[in-house]
Amino acid sequence: MSDRPLDELREELRARGYLDARVDRFVLGAAARRERPLGVAAAASIRIGLLAGVLLGPAAAIGLRSRAPGLVTNALDAAVLSVYLGVLFGIAASILSGLAILAGSAIARRPGSDTTRPRRHRRAAAATGVLVGLACLAYLTLWWRTASGLAGGTSIASSLAAITVAVTISLLLGHAVAVTILACLVRLGLAPEVRDLPMSSLRSTVPLGLVALAGAFGLLLAAGPGTVEPPEPPRLTVVPSGLRSVVLAVDGADPEIIDRLSGAGRVPTFTSLLGQGVATIAADADRDPARVWTTIATGQPPDRHGIRALESREVAGLAGRLRADSSGWALLAGATDVLRLTRPAIASGDERLIPTFWEVAARAGFRSAAVHWWATWPAPPHSGIVVSDRAILRLEHPGALDAEIAPAALYERLQASWPDRRAKAIARAERLNISGVSAETAAALRRSAELDATIAGLALETSDGTLDLLTVYLPGLDIAQSALSGAAGRGLTPAAAAERGPALERYYEFIDGLLAEIVTAIPVKDRLVVLMMQPGRAAAPATLGRLALQGPVVQSTRVTLASTAIAPTLLYALGLPIARDLAAGPATELFDPAFVARYPVRLMDTYGPRGSAARARTGQGLDREMIERMRSLGYVR
Repeated sequence: MSDRPLDELREELRARGYLDARVDRFVLGAAARRERPLGVAAAASIRIGLLAGVLLGPAAAIGLRSRAPGLVTNALDAAVLSVYLGVLFGIAASILSGLAILAGSAIARRPGSDTTRPRRHRRAAAATGVLVGLACLAYLTLWWRTASGLAGGTSIASSLAAITVAVTISLLLGHAVAVTILACLVRLGLAPEVRDLPMSSLRSTVPLGLVALAGAFGLLLAAGPGTVEPPEPPRLTVVPSGLRSVVLAVDGADPEIIDRLSGAGRVPTFTSLLGQGVATIAADADRDPARVWTTIATGQPPDRHGIRALESREVAGLAGRLRADSSGWALLAGATDVLRLTRPAIASGDERLIPTFWEVAARAGFRSAAVHWWATWPAPPHSGIVVSDRAILRLEHPGALDAEIAPAALYERLQASWPDRRAKAIARAERLNISGVSAETAAALRRSAELDATIAGLALETSDGTLDLLTVYLPGLDIAQSALSGAAGRGLTPAAAAERGPALERYYEFIDGLLAEIVTAIPVKDRLVVLMMQPGRAAAPATLGRLALQGPVVQSTRVTLASTAIAPTLLYALGLPIARDLAAGPATELFDPAFVARYPVRLMDTYGPRGSAARARTGQGLDREMIERMRSLGYVR
């Protein structure tokens, strides 16, 4: 180690050109005051980390905005996320650059002749800097590919701009590492050969940058089609079939119980609906209701539609949400909740990337309404009538609308009739014929009955007889069975629970009556009734779902389908073309051959993404109330 005074060392660094550029002065400013090479490397790596954090934080936030649109909803979210990511990348860059500086310095000091040593110093520093730059560039390139791929693709122009930024950042960090290695050698009393610093002159930087740009673009294309310009969604050309559909979704339905009750004549509506075209639907092993029913509504698997779990996380300082994507998420979420960095949230439409079948229908001009489906909040203003999964909370807590109901004018009408509607639902639940069970069981069933009766009432109130498509989700049976089973996922089959069986059977009769009333919302002529049933969270693993169609063009048949085939089947029945990028095609075998011949399946490339979910929050939020409601219903702990 050199024992020269520090002032003399700084002058030598300046004389050799190490402190000419502003970036070099920033990186080596503190390092020049260190007495040991290890101190030089540590001080410089900390400043390289600061530089990386400032540059990579905003860049990564932009990429994450595309990858997780529900996480970044406004400019403040983007700024806070940039700080979070800047700190994360800064720490990582400090550690990695420090290790690279020490490794490069050690390689440069290997024994050799005095004539070749200065040139070896420069080559070792330059090679280390290039490797650091390449590693940074490869990471940023793959980050962008993943982000753009999950966002549905980006234009070549935007990808070129992003890769150019990545190349610039990578060259800058590589240059900083190379210069620091040379400074460490100077501190050791060595004299590296310096005509111009590595990756600093236009003569060396421009060719290297062009090569890096071409290589990054090649990696982008080789890694996948994420940067391909997405096709513009073609205009939806409708060939109206004349059918008007009412879609009834019953969560937690056990086919064995329904078959037994149907044979006894106790559920006439179920019996009628299950009397024509019926399909067996494989149930999602995960059984998460938000995930399962979003798959049904979009015709895409969770890795495409974006809703992987009912429970997500809000990050402190951000209005958006972070999805739970990994098996170790529960442990991590618990730790970050304790540290107040995150808090639980319910999956929302901000996280959903794919339009639902009723949104596609509304875009095509059909008069549609969707009531109480998962991940429908915030309700978009131009997707027909949407009474979202937060609508009941809003009606219970009157205040400025925060996109719980669309169109906004509907909120005033529903709010005016809410006291009467709620009283009727409570009275109807009280008439539920439950006897011979514990007070706890009776309370659980009545609570579910109040919810289902309220939803059915809202569905009838939103329909004026002119709708082309009415979609209603009834969760009460799933909630009741989960409560009676003690815990979701235990595998207790409701049909095998002797004490609870009779009470649940009476609840099936209650649901049967609600379904009969909702069906009347669509006039009989040309009415297509679609019944979807999923086994819910408390059912045995082998329990399957069912899809039943009833109408003038449905043929009596029994088939097996994937849950992703439901959405295209409903859109086909309305007369819409089917997107080729859906996970499955329509189940035309459920329809009369004459109908299929008259209305053959028409195809289009894609319905496109759901669109940007970023929005400014307005009105009075109900986030905390939503969490408490989900806890009270047994969905989250």
